[in-house]
Amino acid sequence: MVTLLQLNRHLDDNHKNLEEVKQDEVKDWFKSQMVKAKKFQPLAVLNQKFKSLDVFESNDPPRSPNLGPSPTPQERAAPDPDEVIKRDHWQRHGAYDSCSDPACGKRLGSTNGNINCRKCGKLFCDEHTMYQMKLSRSAQHEPVRGLWCRVCETCYKSRDGYNDHNGFENDLTADFVKFRRKTVDKTLLEVSRLEKRLTRLTQLLADPLSEPPISPGSILWSFSLGKSQRKQLEQSVVTWEDDAGVARCPFCQQEFSTYTFRRHHCRLCGRVVCGDPSTDCSAEVGLNVTARSNQSTEKANGEIGVDVRMCKDCKKTVFSKQDFSESLAHKPPDVRAYENLVQFERGIRLLLPKFQRLLQALQDPEKPPTPATLGEASKIRKRLTDSFGQYNVAARRIRDLPTESPTQQRLQQAIFQQAGSFLHIHMLPLKALPKIMKHAAPSDRLNPNGKPSGALASIKLNDTDAVSQASNSSAISAMEMEERALREQLIVLEEQLFMVKEQIADASKRRKFDEVSSLSQNVEDLSREIDRVQGQLGQLDFAAVYGGSGVQSPAAR
Repeated sequence: MVTLLQLNRHLDDNHKNLEEVKQDEVKDWFKSQMVKAKKFQPLAVLNQKFKSLDVFESNDPPRSPNLGPSPTPQERAAPDPDEVIKRDHWQRHGAYDSCSDPACGKRLGSTNGNINCRKCGKLFCDEHTMYQMKLSRSAQHEPVRGLWCRVCETCYKSRDGYNDHNGFENDLTADFVKFRRKTVDKTLLEVSRLEKRLTRLTQLLADPLSEPPISPGSILWSFSLGKSQRKQLEQSVVTWEDDAGVARCPFCQQEFSTYTFRRHHCRLCGRVVCGDPSTDCSAEVGLNVTARSNQSTEKANGEIGVDVRMCKDCKKTVFSKQDFSESLAHKPPDVRAYENLVQFERGIRLLLPKFQRLLQALQDPEKPPTPATLGEASKIRKRLTDSFGQYNVAARRIRDLPTESPTQQRLQQAIFQQAGSFLHIHMLPLKALPKIMKHAAPSDRLNPNGKPSGALASIKLNDTDAVSQASNSSAISAMEMEERALREQLIVLEEQLFMVKEQIADASKRRKFDEVSSLSQNVEDLSREIDRVQGQLGQLDFAAVYGGSGVQSPAAR
């Protein structure tokens, strides 16, 4: 659509050098259009006209499409609802009536209307009586044989079935089950019949001596049955179809021959089928059968492998339920990877409350932490660090899963971003742990003279008098404990710094610069914390401790 500004520019650029005759024509055209526009009626007048239109359903009977004699005026006229439906309950009109709707309250008259609801009888304005429903002669809802009447909004929305979002229900489940039961019973009967045949056949092949011999001429049965003896066993379970009566395979319709395309028999139904591996009309199914125990030794012989040839129909009938259960139990790689990720997240959420309680105990100034508490906090922190690392690896594995579907790729990327957000929320607060461990260390406790007490504090302050009073063994153990704690803190902080930098690179690729700015501030905080921990490690005087105790330092060993 061309705007007025574009039209003016077009006229100024392309038609500014027109002849006077053409300019007059253009001016005349604009004048005629302005005259037509002035003849348009205002919007308020159009709305008033539209209100007078009949927008309600008619009670007239529908016209028949067939061609026949036209109905008489008496047959064509529909009954007037106001004459048929009772009016005893209508509210009488007064001089100062207002709309009965609680949210309206308009003064009723010629402007806003003065209409009685045909069901409740109250007075309403035009706006709140723009509804219709079928009513009976007693002004009750009759959706089948009633007449269309004008009602208020409250009566319309409170009628039966208005809030029923399900609608009319015709439950045919019982009929479906009745018809389905015949097919199900037939299928179950066929499955039971084939399973009994298969059980009997496998028992005969696994333990042939338990069954009496079929041919009277046989005396002894060896465990290695010959071909003819195996055939007799298989034919004793089900009667085989005659080879001469079948010229083609019933499944693939290939013609049998004497040598090149041989006939095979299904051991469960006895039909003649082919053994073509390309069509899979029949195949030998390997089964592990538990042999019967020997009555003389009362010991089981173990499992015996038996191959039974089945046609595709019998194979599907016997193993369809098992195949369906296996397909339900099978999980694709992306589902297994996501379950692994959820398991790591659950473990982290279980460890975090315990870790928070230990941090609160370490911050208590009245109860100094014991070495056992410090050791437990260090263990839980290490477990959390390992869990965060495994969680990150699992999230990356989901992101890097190969897929050709763009939807699956977006889903994997969304899971990876959510995992990054989880790490950002729950792992970054661990940077406060070095400060808490520092304040909770024994070196922060003061003696009554206002100086730090303990062997470790004496060594850090190079207080030779306190060192001489403290035990050399306790000083060495305290120094090693502090060094171990500082190095563990440094490892955690470096891992956090590495993960935050990766999150910054990922956010930069996605052009989320607000996340980049907040993560950059975290990088600065982590860097300062790493520098502080490294400075504390540099201040530890191991030479003085080991020299005073007469033991070589770790660096000199």
